[in-house]
Amino acid sequence: MRIPYSISKSGLKAQQNKLDTIAHNIANSNTAGYKQKTVSFRELLVNDINEQDALLSGNVENLGLNRGVLSSPNGTDFSTGSLIQSEENLSLSVNGEGFFGVQDGNGNLVLTRDGNFTLDGNKQIVSSRGQVVETNLTIPADAWPEGEVQIGSSGEIFIQTEEGQVSVGVIPLYNVENPQALIPIGDNNFTIAPDQADTLINSVDNPAAFGTMLTGVYENSNVDLAQSLTDMIMAQRAYSLNAQVTKSTDEIYSLINQFT
Repeated sequence: MRIPYSISKSGLKAQQNKLDTIAHNIANSNTAGYKQKTVSFRELLVNDINEQDALLSGNVENLGLNRGVLSSPNGTDFSTGSLIQSEENLSLSVNGEGFFGVQDGNGNLVLTRDGNFTLDGNKQIVSSRGQVVETNLTIPADAWPEGEVQIGSSGEIFIQTEEGQVSVGVIPLYNVENPQALIPIGDNNFTIAPDQADTLINSVDNPAAFGTMLTGVYENSNVDLAQSLTDMIMAQRAYSLNAQVTKSTDEIYSLINQFT
């Protein structure tokens, strides 16, 4: 008796999760460096031959009843977003693999693709949220010569003086073996999962594993607004259909109860 209700309930919960995810993506469609979240579904199957109400793996041959659908934990789409021209010459984007490193409130390294950088009053390169960007300086910031700060395609930090360019350090890129294991922590930042910490590499030690930097532009969100709106309409329809199944099931059981 409870199976139809269980199926429609699982569908409602799965589609609600998808709607929430799409809404979150749309809300961040103009957020620099944002990576859209994804939702996947799988069938919730039970082995009614052995009367075991448990989730079975997809390679089991003697499957029983389909008990609905289960939404998997949200993944992240790390495809590159559109590039936005900036008037700030410290704005950067990564052309290829890699993340910028910034410091969280506790001074820990977190990763981001948001390269909308500026120079603060202490001559520190900071993100649009005021987070200090990880740099390897060869000359301390308080000893920099007077001039315009510039960044090269490999992350080199130069000071353009009247006498020429003075190299003062580099902005490294970072990556891990499995980016899908990165944990989103808000503000377009990702922290490194404990089991991925040993796979962290940087572009100073492994330059061939990373892309190059483009200056004067930063990466915008990779959300496809038109596709997201289309997906939202389809998810709303699927939600309505599952709600209708619940209503119809209730009506059928009410009729049955009248004759029992």
